[in-house]
Amino acid sequence: MLETYGEDVRVYVVQNPLSFHARAFPASAAAYAALLQGKYDEYANILWENMGALEDADLEKYAKDAGLDVEKWKKDKDSEEVTGWLKSNQAIAAALGASGTPAFFINGEFLSGAQDFEKFKVIIDKQIEKANKLVEKKVPAEALHTVLTATAVQGKYRRFVIEGKPAPAVQAAEAEAEKEPFSKTVAELAIGDSPRKGHGDEVVITECSEFQ
Repeated sequence: MLETYGEDVRVYVVQNPLSFHARAFPASAAAYAALLQGKYDEYANILWENMGALEDADLEKYAKDAGLDVEKWKKDKDSEEVTGWLKSNQAIAAALGASGTPAFFINGEFLSGAQDFEKFKVIIDKQIEKANKLVEKKVPAEALHTVLTATAVQGKYRRFVIEGKPAPAVQAAEAEAEKEPFSKTVAELAIGDSPRKGHGDEVVITECSEFQ
């Protein structure tokens, strides 16, 4: 995708470990601990190659293989910072109705599940066309994503992410989603220091995923 669209696209990865996958949360915590050492990609690639082996001993071996400071990694993966980060991401994903993984928000437009490139291309091309029209109206590049995602999903993105208000607890958010069907409208998920690839302003893809 980045090869096709170059600097038009930016991709963020948000870990959303599902409760019924027993090793998903530990694996996501391990990956975020690697992120704190600037080696998320190296560690995540090893996890993707070994999704059937995610026990604690496996995760530690992968930390060594990725060249991490293992003692720091062990402290970080069990820290309140990493645990809180993951729980916050889970709560946001649940509030937005992303109950499965992977789930994608392309300039806020929802795309569920592992899809082929053409499904992404249709949405991305549409969003780039919208972005180009805004550029013609002299909208600054750095403001494109904000403008394109102004109509956040029932105000939830604005409340929980843009304005930084705490998202509901996971269970409460799931109950809310049942009462209020998810709307496939544009939204913004500002995810701070989450793993990122690309630097595009025209299209931002937020992927909610896990390793199990």
